[in-house]
Amino acid sequence: MGSREDLMYDVLRTDILDLKLRPGLVFSIKDVCDAYGTGRTPVREALIRLSKEGLITFLPQKGTMVSKIDFRRADNERFLRSCVEEQVMLEFMALNDRASEAAAALKASLDRQEKIVKDRDCRRFLEEDIVFHSIFYQAVNRDTCAHIIHANSGDYRRIRLLSLTETGISDGVVQQHKELMEAVLERDEERMHRQLALHLNKMVNEERFLVEKYAELFTSGEAEEKRKNDGFATDFLVSTALREG
Repeated sequence: MGSREDLMYDVLRTDILDLKLRPGLVFSIKDVCDAYGTGRTPVREALIRLSKEGLITFLPQKGTMVSKIDFRRADNERFLRSCVEEQVMLEFMALNDRASEAAAALKASLDRQEKIVKDRDCRRFLEEDIVFHSIFYQAVNRDTCAHIIHANSGDYRRIRLLSLTETGISDGVVQQHKELMEAVLERDEERMHRQLALHLNKMVNEERFLVEKYAELFTSGEAEEKRKNDGFATDFLVSTALREG
């Protein structure tokens, strides 16, 4: 895979996960080429890779669609992360070294999170959330597990971003991170299990509300197979009323 293909894949994947491109958006290869100033070959190769991840859906005779969010798939992605992360936390609690170094990185992440909350930047907060949790994986040499989870959590990430944008970033999320960190560093297994379950499952009710309110963005809604001119020229989160809640 050449560098142009890799770059196009990275750019499109990021724009999909960041909800810059609306779930359900139907477009052509030419739309992408015009928007990003690139050739057809890297775009076509990138779309094929994204389709294998479930982020792109090919519509026979109609074009290509940014895949809608599948709530059931997002729930499975959450379940996978929950199971793996619980074991990662247990391994972290058994560390005799590297814990103090990781603790410093975790506290630095919490400081950044508090600033991002004040800035009300949902995308940056979600990125920092990933950084925070990745510190635990790195400390116990489970980086590959973190990569696999993040590479296969497209629907979970999009619904989390949608939820953050709809409800606003709560100071409570940062507090949950802090309590989770303290439980792990203090080797309090019961508290760790409780905090992790609360943190990873806290948005379930909010997400079900989103499925109803924004049905057109989810697979449960009407299949959208009409071309719209709201795609690559605008940022979905900026152009929608979501930002006002």
